[in-house]
Amino acid sequence: MTSRGSGKLRDRGSGGVEVALSVSALLLVGFFTVGALRVTNTAGDVQAAARVGARAAATARNPASGKAAAEAVVATALADRGVACAGGPDVAVDRNAAGLATVSVTCVVNLDDVDLAGFTIKTLTATASERVDPLRGGDG
Repeated sequence: MTSRGSGKLRDRGSGGVEVALSVSALLLVGFFTVGALRVTNTAGDVQAAARVGARAAATARNPASGKAAAEAVVATALADRGVACAGGPDVAVDRNAAGLATVSVTCVVNLDDVDLAGFTIKTLTATASERVDPLRGGDG
């Protein structure tokens, strides 16, 4: 009987430790999931901004106004979606002779709000292309 009694004393309180470890593990998984979703959603927002930038560049009258239009709509699209790029988004526009406007957007995002999940700063890049409108953007 004494061996049974001493075994119960040794196990006493182990349930609380197991619950604490389980809850901690679940919290870490939850934080990681939220962080991964934040990165995925932000990457989608940058991709959407590249698409609207490409549309703006394709409908502009010339390459210079296409770049200005793309930069403006990309900045607006990212701001509307709540994406803050460190130093602003970097927008590169290429209108080639084949009649294609390609916009590349690079955004350095500070992810301090999901720092507990191990995410801090992430560079996101997206590229989109549109055909240049021959009636509006025929110059080039």
